[in-house]
Amino acid sequence: MKNFQVSLILFFLVALFSCKKEAINSSQQSATNSNELATVASDSKWQGAFLSYNGNPMSRVIKDKFFIKNGYARIYDSSIKISPFNLYHTQFRLVIPLSIRIKGDSLNFEIGLKNPINGSPFAATVGREIDVYIKGETNDAFIANTSTSDVSPGSQEYALMRVGRTLINNVAELQYNYEDYNTFILQTFNHGLVAYRNDTYVKGLAYYNEPLIGRLKEIGIIFQGSGFIDYIKLYNSANSKLLMSEDFNTDGQSTITWY
Repeated sequence: MKNFQVSLILFFLVALFSCKKEAINSSQQSATNSNELATVASDSKWQGAFLSYNGNPMSRVIKDKFFIKNGYARIYDSSIKISPFNLYHTQFRLVIPLSIRIKGDSLNFEIGLKNPINGSPFAATVGREIDVYIKGETNDAFIANTSTSDVSPGSQEYALMRVGRTLINNVAELQYNYEDYNTFILQTFNHGLVAYRNDTYVKGLAYYNEPLIGRLKEIGIIFQGSGFIDYIKLYNSANSKLLMSEDFNTDGQSTITWY
């Protein structure tokens, strides 16, 4: 496996949001909250990036109109012309609007995804890694899923979980070939980071000696190659309340719903 540090492309999305009401009755407040969530949703967009390995083509930002199609999000040759010799990554990220208050330490980040061996132009031996991460105001969490060792020799070394500087690697449980759609969950709860696959516990990491993640600022997925995302949901892991959903069912358009 060729291991290299992927530089996350930094760019910002400004969410326009204001609350002008000061004293209104409960029914008016409910209507106002609904309107505010609608405004935030209209301003929330998925941001994509092509992360090049050898410069053919160069790394670049990809707008949602080029990667949301046919019921999924994916950056491939329909989005950008890619050399078969480029061991690239693709990234999808969402910056959480300032008006949305989500606890990064009580979160279920659920994704329906796949990254099949034949879904990218370069050899499967390079790997089909899937990285899932969250960023908060005071810390971040990261889980790297890798291909099995029979497909990508040496890949177990890069299967890891991390919160801040607390890390475990060589996590064999995180080796899996996502040939078909599976559900992956990054969960934070009670100073613990946990990975679930298809609602089955995979591995956990305690982060008692780390700062809390704090208010959620960003979520993201990085594929080695051109993976698929079917849907994304955010839940409060303490009470199972649905916080956000996206089904990618509208071609060329983010359809994020906040609850």
